Amino acid sequence: MKKIILTPLLAVLSISASFANEAGKNAYMTCAACHNPDGKGLPLGDKKMAPSLVDSKVVTGDASVLALVILKGIKKEGSEYMGMMAPLEAAYADDQKLADVMTYVRQSFDNKAAAVTKEDAAKYRAQWADVKEPVSRAKIEELTKKE
Repeated sequence: MKKIILTPLLAVLSISASFANEAGKNAYMTCAACHNPDGKGLPLGDKKMAPSLVDSKVVTGDASVLALVILKGIKKEGSEYMGMMAPLEAAYADDQKLADVMTYVRQSFDNKAAAVTKEDAAKYRAQWADVKEPVSRAKIEELTKKE
């Protein structure tokens, strides 16, 4: 009897995860312009437009730090990367869309981090509401070391 009940439930959960993954993949297309569809960073000659998301401490660590980076962007400092991380707060103004893209990045490109819920995304958005400009890489490094 238990098997009969669980099988349809597992199928529904699998379909839900598939739709969420597709929504996240679609939302990631904005990011792919600089991070590349494979998440390894768009190559530009001997440099990259943006860093790889593969096995990134920012991506797989504290999800609130990833939210900060997505929402507020990263200041252009140095010449390691050709681009700057633009603030994407307007692009991901919907908490579900922010959760979808964060989950997609945290669970793609061989990353194995926990999913982000709509409620988590709303909490992170509120947490960083007072930040009014892109953050420095030093600040991001400081925040990732607190984990």
